[in-house]
Amino acid sequence: MRVAIITPRYPPVVHGGGEISVQLLANELSPHVDRVEVFSFDGADARSVDGIRVHRFRSLPHQIMECSNLLAYLPLRRKFKQLESFDVLHSYNIVLNPIVGRLSSQMGVPSVATLNSYDLLPKSAFGIKAPPKRHLYELLSMGTTGRIIRSETKQINRFITLSDASRTIYRENGFQDVPIDVVPNMLDPSFEVPESGTDSNSFQLLFVGSLIREKGVKYLIESLSHLSSDISLRVVGTGDQRQPLESLANRLGVNSRVDFTGQIPYEQLRQYYTDADLFVHPGIWPEPFGRTLLEAMQAGLPVVATNLGGPAEIVQQDELLCPPRNAKKLAETISLARDRSGDGVQNQAYVYKRYSPETVIDEICDVYRLAMDRQ
Repeated sequence: MRVAIITPRYPPVVHGGGEISVQLLANELSPHVDRVEVFSFDGADARSVDGIRVHRFRSLPHQIMECSNLLAYLPLRRKFKQLESFDVLHSYNIVLNPIVGRLSSQMGVPSVATLNSYDLLPKSAFGIKAPPKRHLYELLSMGTTGRIIRSETKQINRFITLSDASRTIYRENGFQDVPIDVVPNMLDPSFEVPESGTDSNSFQLLFVGSLIREKGVKYLIESLSHLSSDISLRVVGTGDQRQPLESLANRLGVNSRVDFTGQIPYEQLRQYYTDADLFVHPGIWPEPFGRTLLEAMQAGLPVVATNLGGPAEIVQQDELLCPPRNAKKLAETISLARDRSGDGVQNQAYVYKRYSPETVIDEICDVYRLAMDRQ
C-alpha cells in the first residue's frame, strides 16, 4: 500500500498538536506499508525527515479555507502524476480536505480525511460563540462558498474523527450521509518523563494547553478558592487569555498558588508532568481529542476533565469527570481525585494499550482498505 499524506504543516514546522500527530502517523505507518510520502505547505523544498520524504510548498493563508484551497490546487496539480501513483491520499488537518476531495475525484485515487477540528461547521454547532471575524465569515460565506467547500470535502471516500463525540457533531451538521470511522490519535512512544520530581510541600495541579476561552482555565483558577490552601496550580501555555487569567488570580487572592510558565521547551514540560500530582483539563467545548491527556496518563498521573468531547472519552474513571463552567464542581472532583489512589497506575496501563501506535495504525489501515474497496 502506498500512502500520500497531505497536510498544511509538517515538523520541524510545529504550531500545535496537529503537526505532532501527523508526524507520528507518517513515522509509525511507514513500517506497515510500501511507501509513505508527505506533501505540506510550509516551505519550498523536498527532503527527508526521519526517513519520510516530505515535499514542501509555499505557506498558505490558513485563516480562510476557500483561499487556502484555491492556492493549494496548482502546486498539487503539478504533482498530479506523482499523486496518481499512490493507492490512498490521506488529508490530515482539516484545512485541505476540500482540495484533496477534488483531486481524489479527478484522479480516481481513493481518499481518507481526518476531521481533527470543526472548521467546516459554524461555531454554534458545538456551542461556542464565534469571535467577530469568524462571525462575519460565517454570515458571508457559510451559505455560499462554504457550501462549495463542504461539497468538495464530501468527495473524499472515507472520514476519520478522533472521538465519538466529534463524529456525532459532524453527523448532526450535514455529514450524516458519508462514512465516518472513529480512530483516535496515538501516543508518542518516545515520550518519557524523568523518574524523580522536584520536592514540593503542596499538592500540585497541572494544566497544559493554549490559554484561550474554550480551554476553561478560568474555572480552574476559580476552583482554587474552593480548595485547601496547600493545593497549587501550574499553567503551561500561551494565548490571548493569559493576562485576564493572571488578573483573575490576583482578584481572587490565589496568585501565590498559580504559576504561569508560558511556553516552555519540551524537555522542561516532561519534568513538569513528573512534578505534578494531578492533571486537569477544564475545557468548556467538545474538543475533538486531547493529546495532553495522553501525555499525562503516560506520566502516570490521575486526570480530571469536564464531561465534554474527546477528553471525556479518554478518562476512564467516570467519577473524575465533571460538568463544564462550574468551578465548585471542578473543585469537588479535584478533591475526590486527591483522596483516591491507583488511578495514575491504571491510566498508564490503559493509555499504552488503547493508544499504542500498533493499535491505532491497524485501525487506520483498516480505514484505508475500506476507502479503496469503496473506490
